[in-house]
Amino acid sequence: MAVLADLHVHLLAGLDDGPQTQEEAVEMCRMMAAEEGVGHSVALAHQNEQYPLVTPSRIREAASLLSQELLRARIPLEVFPTAEVMVHPDVVHDFTEGRLLTVADRGQWLLLEMPHNLFVDLRSIVRDLRAAGVRTILAHPERTPELLHEPGAIEELINLGCLVQISTGSITAPPSAAFERALKDWITRGIVHLLGSDGHSPRRRAPRIAAAAELINRWVPGVHAEQICTSNGLAVLRGRTLMLHPPAAPRRRSWFSRLWT
Repeated sequence: MAVLADLHVHLLAGLDDGPQTQEEAVEMCRMMAAEEGVGHSVALAHQNEQYPLVTPSRIREAASLLSQELLRARIPLEVFPTAEVMVHPDVVHDFTEGRLLTVADRGQWLLLEMPHNLFVDLRSIVRDLRAAGVRTILAHPERTPELLHEPGAIEELINLGCLVQISTGSITAPPSAAFERALKDWITRGIVHLLGSDGHSPRRRAPRIAAAAELINRWVPGVHAEQICTSNGLAVLRGRTLMLHPPAAPRRRSWFSRLWT
């Protein structure tokens, strides 16, 4: 398997609910590189009302310090400063004012998550952000039933220019059989573009990604799996053009449902 890219992991000590010390952060990075096969990763912190002091400059500084620690410890993991931004009414204004940090600080992609336990129609926000010069990566949208189970909902956001990042725990420990079927359907139809462990600490929500990558390689072997697990993420982190394959396809309807239309 190729070296993996983790597009969702909290590695910045003391900024949010991720690792609380630099020692914990370095331990997570060592685990990712040595045990999980990760070579490239975001170094996330939340940007939301719960963490009002988490600014782009603080994320940049923390990620730079972490990179220096990894060099000293000879841990072969490349990390990129990134924010996980919770959707809020002023998110477009905050982006244009420079208050939000993009993925890898490149100004190309903004990682957005839904508010906790709340569905928000993202279409106008995605359009407005793109008009402001940045495209959207959807953080773990599989956790939102309105996107996972409503035919056409996630496809519409992809057609507006979004990328879909799913969490490894959703693959390895799905909450129900229906959830697992729907998520596998996403993966096999080309809905999923990026993989992230959503790791938060060495033990509590550890940054495990290899087992999920192995399952993806079973479900969609070859180039498609490699794109989800490695090359799409690396392209985002390094500012390269993505070669998405295959494109999102319409969800197949069962013969039973067609009897009633």
